[in-house]
Amino acid sequence: MKICKTVVFALFLALAVLPPFLYAQPLTADYLAAVALASQGKFSEASKAFQEIIAAAPPHERARRCLHILEDLEAKKINEETAAHLFQGLAYFYQDKFSEALAEANLALQINPRYKRAYNTRGGVYLGLGQTDQALADYNRALQLDPGYAGAYYNRGCVYLRTKQYGRAIADFDRALKITPQYASACYNRGVAHFQKGQFLWALADFNRALEINPRLAEAHMNRGLTLEELGKEKEAVAAYKKFLQSAPPGLSQEISYVRKRLEVLAK
Repeated sequence: MKICKTVVFALFLALAVLPPFLYAQPLTADYLAAVALASQGKFSEASKAFQEIIAAAPPHERARRCLHILEDLEAKKINEETAAHLFQGLAYFYQDKFSEALAEANLALQINPRYKRAYNTRGGVYLGLGQTDQALADYNRALQLDPGYAGAYYNRGCVYLRTKQYGRAIADFDRALKITPQYASACYNRGVAHFQKGQFLWALADFNRALEINPRLAEAHMNRGLTLEELGKEKEAVAAYKKFLQSAPPGLSQEISYVRKRLEVLAK
């Protein structure tokens, strides 16, 4: 049974969460506490906290991005003031204080106008503000500074996905995965773009691969179900939906409700 293509769920882990359905890697208390430590200039404590988060959940992409900033600080690629502004911006962002987050990112760039991660961070803030042109400009600038920056390709791909430029999105997710093959969210979102283009076999392959990289990615089970329905494989879709319900965290209430309705329809 075919389903409406607009229900596929996109996973945006840049710094912002975008339509059609809003989702991001959960902002757990330990992660937010680590960001708070870094924003207060307690960089050693924050680094240890991010490392512990990654050890407990290796695909934790948010924590890895934060740790990269602290590694740049340790390598003296940036100074403490730049790092503090970036983390304070993140703290504001997670409180939906986008104007304050933008001001902090701007301050970081005033200090270090050639720091790629500051452009990447500010791009995420612009996405939170719905300013896609500014976000694209920042991701492009980050890539000018480092053409091998997988995170910027990923984030730019998310902008293209949001603006329904699916071919461009796929191209950027391809680039991100070529640089970082274990980039689960890039693989996942490439699947979303393939789905929206009606390329269901490619979409299924991407959702399968995303789950191989990150078995905790419950939404991939759901999107597998949606894709399998489009391919006319209803029994396999039911199995995928059931796996989603077994692994979905309570916060995904909208998704859980939708999947239960699909199972009811398929049972008839």
